This record gives sequence, structure tokens and C-alpha cells, in this order.
Amino acid sequence: MILGIYLAAGRSTRMGRPKLCLPFEGSPLGSMALKAAMASLLDGVIIVAQAEDSLDWLPASAPDIPHSGKKWIHVPCEAAHLGMSESLKSGLLAAQSRRADAVLVLLADQPFVTTEMIDYIVSAYLHEKKTFVAARHKGISRPPVLFDACMFPELYRLQGDEGARRILQSNKRERGMAVEWQDKRCFIDIDTQNDYERLFSEKEHR
Repeated sequence: MILGIYLAAGRSTRMGRPKLCLPFEGSPLGSMALKAAMASLLDGVIIVAQAEDSLDWLPASAPDIPHSGKKWIHVPCEAAHLGMSESLKSGLLAAQSRRADAVLVLLADQPFVTTEMIDYIVSAYLHEKKTFVAARHKGISRPPVLFDACMFPELYRLQGDEGARRILQSNKRERGMAVEWQDKRCFIDIDTQNDYERLFSEKEHR
């Protein structure tokens, strides 16, 4: 069983307002990569959000999502203010309670992650049997990243806003692998108002 952990508990401090609810191309920003995950080879998606999140940014109706029978659960993270690592740990606990063999960590503020990209990472893991599979663009590993269950203890040791990059760098290459992905748009994350406004500028020039 491979589950997605959809990290959506950020406080949008740099944006100055809840960014996952911001509209883009007819959808809330936070729902875009979630739709891709729900339509993918993943066996389910664990949505980690702040306990007080209204979840207004979730997809409006299941019929709009291909394979809408995909199961998802919401896991509130009471310690989200302590950093992204706490959100990840909440997702891991939920994944382990469901006996997940691996998890794919996704960021809710990366709206252009596609189902094709997720399936490529999952397929690489199933075929190569590595302990982790990271997406990579121009030689730099970035989310989404898939981790085998044997890596969970290392993920639990992360603190604060520390991400998985240190783990990926500290592990020997033969333990894991990176898959090159050419579409740089998939790696865009939205942190600031300028980032958000740039989306519309890029849309006009596509």
C-alpha cells in the first residue's frame, strides 16, 4: 500500500493570507495537486492540515475528480506551528496505522504537480525497489518524494521546518534514486503574493 501525505498545514506567513484558498484556473490553489493525487496510482491520500482549517479549499465535488472512489482522510495537526516536520510526523502516524508500505510526500502549495508525475515516481519505486524515490530537475532533488517504510524512523527525527533534503543527501545513492522530470512548472511552489501574481503572468504568455 502506497499512501500520499499531502502537507497542507502551513500558516501562509509569507503570503499574509490563507494561500490554499486562493483561486487559480477555476479551482482553489490547494486543491490542484490533490486532484492529481486522487487520480493517481496512490492507494489513498492523507491530508494533513491545521486543526482549525475549514478545508474550504478541498475540491468542490468528488465527480470532478477522476477515479473519485479514491479514499482520503483529514488528519489535523495540533503542532503545525512548530514546523513542517510536525505535519509530516502526523501524516506518518496515520500512514503507519493503515499499514502503509510507502508514502509519497506532496506539498499543497505545489499546484502543478500532475498525476503523470506521481505515477512515474510510484512506478519507479515499484520497479526499482529503492528506499526512496525523489523527483529531480536540473540535478536538484525536490518534492514530491516517495519513502519506503524503512525510512520512517529517519523522518521522525526531523525537527522544526527541516525537510527531507538532509536525509536524501546523507543516504548513499544506492539506497535511493532520483527521477529526472523536465517540466519545471511542476516544481513551482507558491509562498508569496508575488509568486501568486506571477502565475497569472505566465498563464497569459502560455
